[in-house]
Amino acid sequence: MSGRAGFIAVLLLVALASCSLPRPTVGLAIGGTTVTGSREGSFCQTGGCSSQCGDGPAPVAPLTSVRAAAPVRLDFSAGPEVNQIHANVWKGETMSGQPLETFELRGTERSYTSQRIGDGRYYLLVSVGWSRITDHGDMSLAFLVEVAPP
Repeated sequence: MSGRAGFIAVLLLVALASCSLPRPTVGLAIGGTTVTGSREGSFCQTGGCSSQCGDGPAPVAPLTSVRAAAPVRLDFSAGPEVNQIHANVWKGETMSGQPLETFELRGTERSYTSQRIGDGRYYLLVSVGWSRITDHGDMSLAFLVEVAPP
């Protein structure tokens, strides 16, 4: 096999491997406690070998209790391919009525300090946008948190 044919074979293998890249996700910590997220909700992914979208009901997250004082800081963790984190926050356990608060983190921003979250339960619906050389897209997941004073 010539050098050029070998190079083309490697490029083909890399392209095929990129077709199976999983969608990135985001983690959340409040007051040093990791908040358990839901399974993936709605998503769209384009690039690589195909484009696909899936819609579903609002994600359901398990309740995580945290201790934090106001103002409450939300620390997200995500890979460098994540370039947007958009969140809507509702008081209570579901998306009922208007969100209490909405915010967006762009680029490498990973923390947000809320002036509205205090003691109580909150449902967060988080949309994650990403872009890689091989693909781009967005997906959603939820977090359910009960905040109590330290």
